[in-house]
Amino acid sequence: MSVPKGKRKESQFEVIKHFYRLRKDITDLLLRDFGYSQKKAQKKLEKLFGGKPYGELSETQQNHYNQRIARNEGFEEWFIGYQRDTIMDCIRNATEYIFTANSTYPSIPEELVERRIYQDKAIGQCYRLLQELQYTIETLPVDIEKYVRFTDSINKEINLLKGWRKSDNKFKRAFSDSASNFANVNNNGNANNNNASNANGVRPDFDATIK
Repeated sequence: MSVPKGKRKESQFEVIKHFYRLRKDITDLLLRDFGYSQKKAQKKLEKLFGGKPYGELSETQQNHYNQRIARNEGFEEWFIGYQRDTIMDCIRNATEYIFTANSTYPSIPEELVERRIYQDKAIGQCYRLLQELQYTIETLPVDIEKYVRFTDSINKEINLLKGWRKSDNKFKRAFSDSASNFANVNNNGNANNNNASNANGVRPDFDATIK
């Protein structure tokens, strides 16, 4: 069941507001190839060997040099592109789950369960995003300290999602209160079914009585 726009106020919903910022920041990072620079990688490689020309390196050093060159080329040829697609998949999935959960306003217990499932899936995708991003920046020759803000931002989104999920307990309590009021027991021990057998209580099975 979807909530009318006038009741939702999505612009003030911190889970979504923060996710918008996170998605934009991650997209900018992907557009910059996670901060990887072929020129910087080459300079770092030359510095590693004391700036000596390739021909002056020993055979062992040349083998090491060739391995590093192949590794750097692999970053550009497939690793960065593959990780970019993987991280975008996390972002797309998280977006779908967050907005599906937000469009479901629980009016019955089943809808509350459905919304929690999407909240759980969104949290799972954020954890996946966190792990993939950490793996990427630890693999690439970049300064990891510069990317702490991204991991902090993902962790904040996870905490916001968990807080949102926890706040839904109010619906659970409401459903529980409604169920407990269905059949009360009076102080004298007499049971009261709140007119459950009448048409203004629980709907009777009219089909069973009409032949």
